[in-house]
Amino acid sequence: MTLLMLRRNIGITLIELMTAAAIFTILFAAILTTLTSSDRGFRLGQNKLTEQQEARRAMNEMAKFLRESNPVWNNNGTNYSVAISDNNRRIDFYQPILNATTGNISSLRHVIFMPDPQDSRQLKKKIGGSLVNVTIASEVENITFGGGCSECAPYNCSSISNDCPAVKIEIKTKRGTGTGGPFNLTSWVTLRNLNVTLPNETEVAAVEE
Repeated sequence: MTLLMLRRNIGITLIELMTAAAIFTILFAAILTTLTSSDRGFRLGQNKLTEQQEARRAMNEMAKFLRESNPVWNNNGTNYSVAISDNNRRIDFYQPILNATTGNISSLRHVIFMPDPQDSRQLKKKIGGSLVNVTIASEVENITFGGGCSECAPYNCSSISNDCPAVKIEIKTKRGTGTGGPFNLTSWVTLRNLNVTLPNETEVAAVEE
């Protein structure tokens, strides 16, 4: 009689343990699914934030160089102009380099911003002379350049000139195809060195393609 009662008690205990294990398994699976989803959402949010910060850094980098340029530098009868090409995805311009002693312009440096021909997700900066080729942004979906000024409607001039001395830059990031869509950043950069006369025989350091 005692053994039978013991077996019955053991049987009930095993059923309870199995039931508890099943409930624990279900709860654990639900918690794990929630944590995995939260982690995926967190990483996606971090990636989008990183891309936004990278896009802003790239925009600031381009604006810093562009502001120093002139729509058209004239060097002994040769014009070195701001040029937008490759379906508005590439911009060429010339940055003045100042003499450390006199503060006057000593040379012009050819600067290019464009997507990497080998990987269009990467935005490249190329600088003349030593041909510095630097990636300033990755995971870029699209970048476009255009002319603009306050007198043009709306910032869509066909060329960059002293009458229209501004460049419109638009960057669209790769990620963010879900809620909220890709991150778009637009800026208008005004060229500051208007009507500046270059010293005679100013050296020009051009980018080697």
